[in-house]
Amino acid sequence: MVHSLEIALKSELFDAEGAGISRKANDYFGFAVTSARTVNILTIDIDLTPDQLEAIRTEIFTNPVSQISDYAPLDIDFDWLLWVGYRPGVRDNPGSTAVEAVRDFLGISIREDQGIYTSKRYCLKAEDLSPSDAERIAKELLANATIQRWKCVSRTDWNPKEGLGLT
Repeated sequence: MVHSLEIALKSELFDAEGAGISRKANDYFGFAVTSARTVNILTIDIDLTPDQLEAIRTEIFTNPVSQISDYAPLDIDFDWLLWVGYRPGVRDNPGSTAVEAVRDFLGISIREDQGIYTSKRYCLKAEDLSPSDAERIAKELLANATIQRWKCVSRTDWNPKEGLGLT
């Protein structure tokens, strides 16, 4: 079964990456993005038990001092959610490193047809952003169209129970 682990900075901590995205969207395009929060996503396609999943979440992938994480979508407020991930067939180096960490930590072998795939979602607060504006931010600021793909989801189209699904 495939699992999606979301990891983000605690809400009280400054998200420098998100602040940079807000500033660039405003400076380059004249948009009114008031804030952005980043969420790292690990799509785990490895046969693991619930105990193993919890162990890698808490012991490998989450810093309890500065981060929150869950296998359910994190509740981070936004007007627009922009998701960016690697295209199929593109080498995901952080994902490969994550596989090595899980293998070493759990002491298990991982088959060739299993893996961990990384992506990121950006939670933007920008009430007046249009769908084409959101698409422009994703395409021109966040993704490299040669190796990455993206999705833009408005708050009204978001289902917090399903999240992005398996992307």
